[in-house]
Amino acid sequence: MLFFVKVRLDTDRLDELAQRLADGSLDRTPLVSTYCHASDPEVGLNIWRAEDVADFRRSFAPHRPYYRDLVEVRSVITPPEALQLLRRS
Repeated sequence: MLFFVKVRLDTDRLDELAQRLADGSLDRTPLVSTYCHASDPEVGLNIWRAEDVADFRRSFAPHRPYYRDLVEVRSVITPPEALQLLRRS
């Protein structure tokens, strides 16, 4: 499964987050992509890969302390999967 996750970074913990990502102590393997708003770089937009919702929650939990707000979590599909669904309708 893929999940779209929109967060607001906790800028007070930004250096710690960067260090943990750099040294590998915070697992980045579930992260498919990460972007930030150009007009508001505290807002992160991520795609996460997980087996199911429980797996997503487990892998996201260590990252959660570095976000001031969890704005949105939504299950998403790839464009080919969307095309298949649209053709069935």
